[in-house]
Amino acid sequence: MKNTVSILSLVIAVLLNTVIAHADEDLKHYVVRVRGIFVMPTESFDDRLVGSGKSNPSVSNNFIPELDLEYYFTKNFSAELIAGVTRHTIKLNNDLAGSTYILPPSITLKYHPIPSARISPYVGAGVELTFPFNYTLNGVPDFKVYQNYSWAAQAGVDIKFKDNLYFNIDYKFLNMDTEIRVAGVKYKADLNPHLFGVGVGYRF
Repeated sequence: MKNTVSILSLVIAVLLNTVIAHADEDLKHYVVRVRGIFVMPTESFDDRLVGSGKSNPSVSNNFIPELDLEYYFTKNFSAELIAGVTRHTIKLNNDLAGSTYILPPSITLKYHPIPSARISPYVGAGVELTFPFNYTLNGVPDFKVYQNYSWAAQAGVDIKFKDNLYFNIDYKFLNMDTEIRVAGVKYKADLNPHLFGVGVGYRF
């Protein structure tokens, strides 16, 4: 996984250098966007935590506000940085057992095949960082969710409705693989959330 992320980061860097060299000075380069995001983890855990008669952990969905900044290098290529904080409850055998906050900033390189169209789709790929904080597990003083990083994939559409204003529909998948520590023992914890977003953006 680390090698995959490193290769992806190198590819993004090469592409960025290429598109910067061919930048269009007449472009409106910047987009500021606000979205509402439905966060739906598709979690899986270490086999030692899962199974009949064991803890059977699960993580809740959440709905959050999100801010993102986008920069267009050319008409077809841009980079997007998103940030938002999500809180998830943790259940063990369907009983509430704790919670964690996660800050998962991601940066993606996006391709816009028909940038001048009123309805302009895009696809993207990049990297995401996982920063957990304020994590608790009832009755377990030694509980931790670890930081990590992995890849992200994205698809969506911008719909122009007035001057520089755009309506946006966006989907992301974050391959959020991390670890947790419970009572001194580390376990694999893959949260892998789907992010479904709608919002508005201003381009200038």
